[in-house]
Amino acid sequence: MGGPLALQRHSVATARRAVQAVLEARDVRMVFQPIVRLRDRATVGYEALARFDPGAFAGPDRAFAAASLCGLGVPLELLAVRQALERLPDLPGHLGLAVNLSAEALLEAEVLDTLLAHASPRLTIEVTEHTQVGDYPSLTGALDSLRRAGIRLSVDDAGAGYASLQHILQLRPDLIKLDISLVRDVDTDVVKAALARSLNDFAGQIGASLIAEGIETAGELDRLTGIGIEYGQGYHLARPGKLP
Repeated sequence: MGGPLALQRHSVATARRAVQAVLEARDVRMVFQPIVRLRDRATVGYEALARFDPGAFAGPDRAFAAASLCGLGVPLELLAVRQALERLPDLPGHLGLAVNLSAEALLEAEVLDTLLAHASPRLTIEVTEHTQVGDYPSLTGALDSLRRAGIRLSVDDAGAGYASLQHILQLRPDLIKLDISLVRDVDTDVVKAALARSLNDFAGQIGASLIAEGIETAGELDRLTGIGIEYGQGYHLARPGKLP
């Protein structure tokens, strides 16, 4: 019989086959986007970003969504992180590397063991969870073990909604990423500029640094620099690519 349930089962089965093919072939390519100190435009590190065969997935978000749908989200995240961590020794000692992981992945022992094997103050874990976390005590416990090993913590999408603010309050990150929705047109929107300034002040008061993501124009860059935001990313500064 057909209907929505049959369609859902077909979608899950299709997603599972596509993701399993990626996992078996280790068919994920990592690109690296510079993280730039705004006051002098110096590169201080790179964020590792996964890319997949466009014939299999329309984009990385689709790939990870498909993996999550069929219960293979953590294995796919772990594959991407392992490939990124292989490049850490290639970076000069003054440059850092940021990798993205969901809260679900960070609760897995295999993921934690992989990160601890590469523990360094140069390594930053960016928590990519965009929804409510049901068990903050377990997550903070896992993250505490990483931080004791010298690994830094970043939370993204600050200013985008309630969930991101809860992550900041509960996880007390070292770095906070200003959501792209607040960066866009910040040079012409006084409300966005005021909110960016407030979040930058807040970050400073809790001992964190702010990273503005998605900087795409000279005007945005100038305004964010003037506000005093320490770091930034975006196509205006540098596109993702190979490591130098």
